[in-house]
Amino acid sequence: MNFKQLQQQIDNNAMANFYVVTGEEEILLRRTVAAFKQLVALEDRDMNYSQFNLADQPLDMVINDAMSAPFFGERRVIVVNKPLFLTATGKISDHDSDLLLQLLEKPLSENIVVFFANDIKLDKRKKLTKLVLKMSEVVELPSLDERQSKQAIVSELAQRDYQITPDALSELVMRTNAHYSNMQNELPKLIAYANKTKIIDLEGVINLVPNTLTATAFTLVEAVIKNHSKAAVTIYRELIDNNEIPLRINAVLIGQFRLLLQVAGLSGNDATIASQLKVHPYRVKLAKQILKNHQLTTIRSGYLGMLNMERLLKSTQQDPEILFERFVLN
Repeated sequence: MNFKQLQQQIDNNAMANFYVVTGEEEILLRRTVAAFKQLVALEDRDMNYSQFNLADQPLDMVINDAMSAPFFGERRVIVVNKPLFLTATGKISDHDSDLLLQLLEKPLSENIVVFFANDIKLDKRKKLTKLVLKMSEVVELPSLDERQSKQAIVSELAQRDYQITPDALSELVMRTNAHYSNMQNELPKLIAYANKTKIIDLEGVINLVPNTLTATAFTLVEAVIKNHSKAAVTIYRELIDNNEIPLRINAVLIGQFRLLLQVAGLSGNDATIASQLKVHPYRVKLAKQILKNHQLTTIRSGYLGMLNMERLLKSTQQDPEILFERFVLN
């Protein structure tokens, strides 16, 4: 199920006893935590809402809590972060395993246990993991793609009687790499900016949303590939003026060139390739746009040039800007 379906369950008071939450979309993860927390009345949370981190806390504490009836309240919610026993390398004692099996088979109807597995890799071949997944509702919160992010932002603004112009939305996507959580984080100041007109325009996005190194990297790489030396040097100098570290700039550019070469060697839609490379689909989309218009030999040459520049940055005291100018001119 997705977050919307989870919210419907909550609204209908049709909750399961166990949930496993997966995915990477930060803001949806935060909303999910908040949604479960709000199931317990504020005055009851000290006794009936608990959080555990199994990276440094024992599983038996979770089980004991889950087997205890709510204390003068309607419901008890137990949030479990890093349930490492569900991974390939995670260990669990026979005693804890037996107790967990008992809990899964006969849960207290008033209690809800939520396993947040968003930052671990579940071993779905493991017997215990299979059982936990079978007995739980699985909430999937994958990163939204560009289209979904745009739709969500437009919809949320509309609910507040705000609009965003198409060019402003495109600029917001570019400056945040289409990351929905990052786009969300920028909304409060954009809404404040458009308080009178209720319309977020391009000028507002340009002035208020920072153009980060990661967001700028594709533009810089494309300028290098197109042999637009002046534009490339200008962008590089702006990054230096914004206190970006030369080695970090170089590392990000190497990563972008490497991504281009990786995407060139794979087939499938943006989401499939993004999943294989563990990157956001928007980055794959941008990579394909560059690959469509440029030869692979040029991209390989750029990649090797950046590797050589990294070597020089680490082994010499030469000025980074001069090194970059030499790179783009050659």
